[in-house]
Amino acid sequence: MRKIFLLATLLMMILSATAFAEEADEKFPDEIFEKVDDLEVDQPDEVYVYTSEDFQYTITCPIKPLAVVQNPWEDPAKRGEMLVFDADGWDIRYAYYICVNAWDPDDKTIPDFNKGNTAAIGSYLSDLKNNSLFGDAKLVSITKNNKGIYAVTAASFEVTNKDTGEVEGEFVADRQDLYTFFRSPQGRCISIQLVTPDFSKTFVNTYRGSVMSFVDNSDKKPKNKKDKDKKDKDKKDKDKKDKDKKDKK
Repeated sequence: MRKIFLLATLLMMILSATAFAEEADEKFPDEIFEKVDDLEVDQPDEVYVYTSEDFQYTITCPIKPLAVVQNPWEDPAKRGEMLVFDADGWDIRYAYYICVNAWDPDDKTIPDFNKGNTAAIGSYLSDLKNNSLFGDAKLVSITKNNKGIYAVTAASFEVTNKDTGEVEGEFVADRQDLYTFFRSPQGRCISIQLVTPDFSKTFVNTYRGSVMSFVDNSDKKPKNKKDKDKKDKDKKDKDKKDKDKKDKK
């Protein structure tokens, strides 16, 4: 069990994504981590390719999202989207939460998962497992050239009074979620969270395939802006020429 000092903070972090009640599976972490380093992922025959113009990324999805919710987190500083595939009223049953600024790229406490010191990465993973909301975390290959962190939230937490150090109770999470954290080749810090009612191999492999398919389109923004500026200039020049011709007549 993880020790958390502030119950209010804990609740906000756990419930920032709309929760649905599912009994926690204590064997869940071992099952999902069984073959996380194997890049051979069984993908469904048909996938939906989703591109976000607002947050500049592309990702494959199991189906076309029923809804897309921008910036669904309690934290207003986070940027990204929730892609909803299944919901029962307000209860989100199947979704991806994609955050494109999951942490500060200049934060020196988070090592480079590709080139960082082995001891520093190990210490970071240990800290995630012992001093955070995660029950387990591992370094994995996102693609052949890019590594990241694959983590699962803990099933229960000890809530400790920060002033007295005494355990005030135990918080049992409604669900456990999968997270993958990695830096894109463009340098953005990405988090992709899986919410699902079914942690079968099919669902987990589909999620892993989606993570591996993620493409950061942020480097295309300047080019698109340049093209737009050129088109705007060409239009203005054409309008000016047309006006001059009209005036001469």
